[in-house]
Amino acid sequence: MENLYIDLQIACENTENLPSEQQFYTWVQKALAVEAKTDDFPESEITIRIVDEAESHELNLTYRGKDKPTNVLSFPFEAPKESKCHYWVI
Repeated sequence: MENLYIDLQIACENTENLPSEQQFYTWVQKALAVEAKTDDFPESEITIRIVDEAESHELNLTYRGKDKPTNVLSFPFEAPKESKCHYWVI
């Protein structure tokens, strides 16, 4: 799928048990296909950042106000106003 760009960031030292880059790509591709109910969806970009416990704790405190590490954080995306993304309602 040439319209899918994944920015995989590995920000931890212990990478022994991490899935391969190809496995991450496959998971994202399948998730997008299920969401779109098709394999033909518009150009998409996703960033996946694998962090250690200390960075997880810091991010969780900064963005959620929770003073403990977490296993997953997700952030919504809002396209900039100057984006070429258009929606038509008829």
